[in-house]
Amino acid sequence: MNGHMSVPWLLQLSPIWMALAGGFVPALIAAFKRRAMTRWYLYGFACTLVAWPLLALPTIHALLVWRHDIPKLSPQRQRRADALALIAESSVRSYPSWIADLRRKSPAGINRRHYAYKHIGPGEALELVREPANRSNDHAVAYCHRGVHLGYVPKGQRWIAEALDDGLRLTAIAEEVKIGWIFRRRAKFVGTRIVILNERSYRQP
Repeated sequence: MNGHMSVPWLLQLSPIWMALAGGFVPALIAAFKRRAMTRWYLYGFACTLVAWPLLALPTIHALLVWRHDIPKLSPQRQRRADALALIAESSVRSYPSWIADLRRKSPAGINRRHYAYKHIGPGEALELVREPANRSNDHAVAYCHRGVHLGYVPKGQRWIAEALDDGLRLTAIAEEVKIGWIFRRRAKFVGTRIVILNERSYRQP
């Protein structure tokens, strides 16, 4: 029953009729225990008559008051939720990947696993930065977050570097973050989705 429809119904109920009905409860109990029903019925009638306004007032109040303490998603959580909804769309082209070299410190000396634990969650957007001058891997693509170097795209996914070189617009979204068993404040794995933003066709090798 709708709350606004319930209020008139409660107000229309006569306290007399409610008291008459309420008096039957102690009377029936008295009859079960082989006591005089009339005295207990009158006792229940009087108590119900007095207590009816005390019952109706909080009931009406509870029906009229709307919750104002429903928590809203923070901008960060809303942004992450929107990103996860985006990669779930069948029309959006995305491919699974992960952050390699997460266990090593960044060039600036930042503990990547600790940083990922504190700042990276499912739905967090990551930047893909091409590093053509990388001596160890000429197809190197780095994952960055707010200027922090988190690691690299796995070497087996060379198509990502080639797509960036061809001018394709790509972005990365964190999809899964696994926490270590022993060092609980460290991320041991960050799975991502590589999202293709361009509309022009591209075939993954």
